[in-house]
Amino acid sequence: MVESHMETAQTMIDATFQSQHRSRADIDSFRRDINQTRRTIAASRDLLKRFRQRQMDEAFREVERHPVSAFDADILRKVFQDLVLEMKTPQSEWRALAKSLVYEFTGCERIEAGLVDWIITE
Repeated sequence: MVESHMETAQTMIDATFQSQHRSRADIDSFRRDINQTRRTIAASRDLLKRFRQRQMDEAFREVERHPVSAFDADILRKVFQDLVLEMKTPQSEWRALAKSLVYEFTGCERIEAGLVDWIITE
């Protein structure tokens, strides 16, 4: 009977030791997983930061103005007047024609309304 109590106690001690050992292994595994998750989150944040910066750079390039000198504006106006006369373009289409000319010249979709107004004035 004493031996069975001793065996039971030893079994419980072994089970407790294994449980603690398993718990420590689980804790170590959990810590490794947490560290990996932190590294992944940091890498994701860095990637998102670079992506946002690239978007801002591209947006800035789109908004960036393409200056048209007075000489270039005179040339655009003369070309516009020649096109209107040759194609007999109705006045309702002048603005679109002037915008397309400026777009072809600058390569920029954002066009100053004042420049277009000046080009289409008679």
